[in-house]
Amino acid sequence: MKKQMMMLFSALLVLFTVLPAGQIQAAEVTTPVKQEFELPLDVLQVENDDKSATAQYVKSPAKIVVEDGKTYAYVTLLSSKWWQSLKVQAKQPGTFKETNFTDAEVISEDKAADTRLVKFEVQDLSKELNAKIHIIVTGVPGLGEYDHSYDIRLKFDNSKTPVVPEVPVVKPETPEVPVTPVPEVIKDGAYTIGYKALHEEEDKESSMTRYIETPAALSVKNGKNLVSMTLTNNEQITAFQVEQAGKFIDTTVVSTDIEANKRVVEFEVADLSTITNAKFTVFVAAANHTGNYTVRLAFDKESVKAVVVEEVPGEEVETPEEEVVVTFKDIANTWAKPYIESLATKQIVKGKTATTFAPNDQITRAQFAIILSRALELPKQDFQGTFSDVTKKMDWISFEAASRAGIISVNDGKFRPNQAITRQQMATMIIRAIEYKDASVLEGVKNDVTFADAKDITAYAKTSVDLAAGLGIVNGKKVKGKDVFEPKANATRAHASKMVYYMLEKLQK
Repeated sequence: MKKQMMMLFSALLVLFTVLPAGQIQAAEVTTPVKQEFELPLDVLQVENDDKSATAQYVKSPAKIVVEDGKTYAYVTLLSSKWWQSLKVQAKQPGTFKETNFTDAEVISEDKAADTRLVKFEVQDLSKELNAKIHIIVTGVPGLGEYDHSYDIRLKFDNSKTPVVPEVPVVKPETPEVPVTPVPEVIKDGAYTIGYKALHEEEDKESSMTRYIETPAALSVKNGKNLVSMTLTNNEQITAFQVEQAGKFIDTTVVSTDIEANKRVVEFEVADLSTITNAKFTVFVAAANHTGNYTVRLAFDKESVKAVVVEEVPGEEVETPEEEVVVTFKDIANTWAKPYIESLATKQIVKGKTATTFAPNDQITRAQFAIILSRALELPKQDFQGTFSDVTKKMDWISFEAASRAGIISVNDGKFRPNQAITRQQMATMIIRAIEYKDASVLEGVKNDVTFADAKDITAYAKTSVDLAAGLGIVNGKKVKGKDVFEPKANATRAHASKMVYYMLEKLQK
């Protein structure tokens, strides 16, 4: 013991002799720097150390980032259209019987190259990490559809891990008090503001840029900045959050346009001069895939422009004697042109863009409910949560209004708003709408048309189809000299416009 104490005393004596006092103070505190490097990555089978067949679709080496005491792996998945999910275990070591597997975070996706970059935490690079994957392969001749979920082990070559350097942190004798810049205040009013959606880590545009419109709307009141952005893919974007005070919170949904597939969201930005982090959650139903994307919103204060409504004192605006007909460039040669123009002029239907209507596109149950709600001017009430699959973030006002009017009726509590509507469903909703508005219109209606495929009409819709046919709202088409209705065929935007036009015509008589 005495010998050890003498050795320690000698070491301290040498240290204080070699280092000046200032250097000793500087060496008191060290902190690890952010470190990035690459490690070879093997994808192994569960039962042995042979490579999994999946290995050819995982790029090696992987990028490793060490920051704030945590280690993250950035891995590129090849043939990404086949990957439905990648879940990694939350702790190491673990077993495949445990349920602590979480989805890897999707950082970016390159559809042209068919690759996807994902990120997940690795607690110990020297230990294997269990993972679960779901793969669906289609389009390969002779293979058919391959749909399989199975377990794999991820193994990093830890021998390649570099030593994390430490940087000395010198304590200044007189600590400086940081001066917080005062953000420039914009006067109260309505504005537009340009912005860019940047990649999570790199100063380049994020792939999510295509899903948002620019410029954004900016409302300033009592020094509070409220930004409104338009998301251009309402169906697939299931969540949009922004970071405030270190936490990601949901944005406020201002409006939803199911027809145009757009949603306007609003959120507060304390300082428009700083970057605002945001997160998108995207669900692709066709692939049963959910992806999470982080972007950085960089607002351009130099682009702020006031929204001015020009008024001429004393001058009255003349009301045109004739109604201005709303039309679209892609309906000139369609049979539904007069029906579409009539409803568009009354603001009952809207185009997919300012100049196109897309008459041959399928129409969803939600979109048709909205059109009927507008056509009948259904009364609106507060949110009731009538349907289990319709939330406040959707255009629930029209759905619930149509439900209260008896136009929508479901047995399982689900409305299925994004499901394409069938011709028999549309005929049923039309007749219920007429019954709500003026049931006398349906009295004494007879159907002289016999459809060759009448047996295919579901029982609940038979009476409605007969009434709609008797009123001339629906008709079939000739197939080999016979009238067919095609009850379960998906209806188009043109079909919907014609049926609603004739519905209104019958109600006005």
